[in-house]
Amino acid sequence: MPLTISRLRPDTYYQYKTSNNHTGFFKTAHEPGRTSTKTDDLFTFFTSSCIKPHFPYNPLHHPLVIPGFRHLSPWISRLHPQFMLFLGDFIYIDVPRRFGADIETYRQEYRMVYNSPDWPSVSENLPWIHVLDDHEIANDWDKNTTGLYVAAADPWINYHVSVNPPKVRPEASYFSFVHGPAAFFLLDTRRYRSSEFAAPSNSSSKTMLGAQQLEDLLAWLYKPVPSGIRWKIIVSSVPFTKNWQVGTQDTWGGYLAERQVILKSMWDVGSSGEIQIVVLSGDRHEFAATAFPPPKGGKWPRSATVHEFSTSPLSQFYLPVRTYAQMDEEDVAIKFVPWFCALI
Repeated sequence: MPLTISRLRPDTYYQYKTSNNHTGFFKTAHEPGRTSTKTDDLFTFFTSSCIKPHFPYNPLHHPLVIPGFRHLSPWISRLHPQFMLFLGDFIYIDVPRRFGADIETYRQEYRMVYNSPDWPSVSENLPWIHVLDDHEIANDWDKNTTGLYVAAADPWINYHVSVNPPKVRPEASYFSFVHGPAAFFLLDTRRYRSSEFAAPSNSSSKTMLGAQQLEDLLAWLYKPVPSGIRWKIIVSSVPFTKNWQVGTQDTWGGYLAERQVILKSMWDVGSSGEIQIVVLSGDRHEFAATAFPPPKGGKWPRSATVHEFSTSPLSQFYLPVRTYAQMDEEDVAIKFVPWFCALI
């Protein structure tokens, strides 16, 4: 149940304690455009995606153990992150198999994560902010709000949306907020998209975001920000690059016309040299950093280059084969790290 506490000071640590003996600390956000002397003026947050309890399976372990949380926990006290920006697949409703399609089945999957003995170690002193991806609904979901979406949306709304930053508009399922030196826009890449295979990847008839969300994203990109904000960070549950060679149609590689519209706006904003544009994504169970430089000889300077950091999984299987490779000069590979069961 969400609880709103008013009259808190910015950049301040608070302790909480509940009647059932849950206790922990939280730190309020920096003022817009400012960092904190308490953290040596560093601005740190975590980002990852993809959780499946009790994977890899070990009969000697607790049935809800989450090994990735055990990797994550020690770094909270070392790095003092402001929050966890979780990029989707908080549950895997269909892995290893689906046990139902009703609301209670979806709720139960969320509760298994929250009931893990490892959950308190990564949540008592760390706020979590969420976006939605496919496995909270069904693999590679592209059917909007039909069918399974109604049952799947219930726990997503009650457990995550209810405590997320403000929605961009009341009826939307995408969010934006400002925290210290960065402004964030959290996309919904599932609810509004057209079918992956409805048209070719470069067709202007395909949309990942839908008309309204695209309009809101572009308006946010061009919107002036308070002094001191140096980054605009776009959060996408699926990779922005087309360099992933498996399941490309499910990523922005399947929606290239709309991606190009967004890139041009990113380059416009980055041309001033005052704001850097960054994309954060998850989903792929591998890490990759990719650059999107503006076309050579165009109106945009090289300094307007957009960068993406795709990090996953927090606690899931790794892919035994490499699926990321640079194909052209539009999506430039910077770093690729495969074969890890936990990436943050």
